Amino acid sequence: MHLLVVDWDFFFPTPTAGAPLGEHPELYAWSVAEDAVHVEAIWLRRVRAFMKAGVPLPYCEGFRGFWDRFDIAPEATLYFADSNAWAGQLFPSNLGGDGPWESVHLYDAHHDCGYPPNHRTFGDWKARGPITAENWLLAHYWNGSKVFVHFPPWRESMSRPSERPLIPVSMIIDDGTAPKVSFGAVFVCRSGAWVPSWCDAQFDEFLNGCAATRRVEVAGNVWNQPRPDVLRMIELEKYTTRCSEGPDG
Repeated sequence: MHLLVVDWDFFFPTPTAGAPLGEHPELYAWSVAEDAVHVEAIWLRRVRAFMKAGVPLPYCEGFRGFWDRFDIAPEATLYFADSNAWAGQLFPSNLGGDGPWESVHLYDAHHDCGYPPNHRTFGDWKARGPITAENWLLAHYWNGSKVFVHFPPWRESMSRPSERPLIPVSMIIDDGTAPKVSFGAVFVCRSGAWVPSWCDAQFDEFLNGCAATRRVEVAGNVWNQPRPDVLRMIELEKYTTRCSEGPDG
């Protein structure tokens, strides 16, 4: 059995993950944490920064037609959640099988194979854990799966950023071809701390485009989908400001 994992940030170009720097890379210098502040509340501050700079809001790109290339078994299950950490707890046993996945293919802006200095080596992680969004592929490697990472095509090169995974893993920039396997399960994460809330309607469209017939929100996943509409909040702020200034404002 083979597992396909797609991180929604695969479709959201950011300079820190290797996209072209552009004229305003500072707008993407975001702190990241998987908590309610960084998944929801902080996007209002960030949308203000884009508007103050006069820069159009960035949206996800290239997700339409993405599913068409893959052989997804008719009986496959699509699992989804906000964090990729849940993918580290998804095994063939969830579908009545046993043993490891024969292969796990990750499409992501990040490799999720552990990042120093959180853990210095694979052995260090095995001794201390835990499974997180930054290292969940280590669990599948430890279980005996072959693991593959496909970086987004908007990434300019493999040299920026410099990758130092804790395990030997195949890492390539996606060229539009697909692995020659049939996937028995698919996992998609929204990565709400990385991808803005104003892209949530696009995320719904992406999920709905997957051919897997059975859909399961991971038990224990906590999120709002869609998240609070920060663009609507900005409009309300502008309206409130105009009202407070009065007819001569």
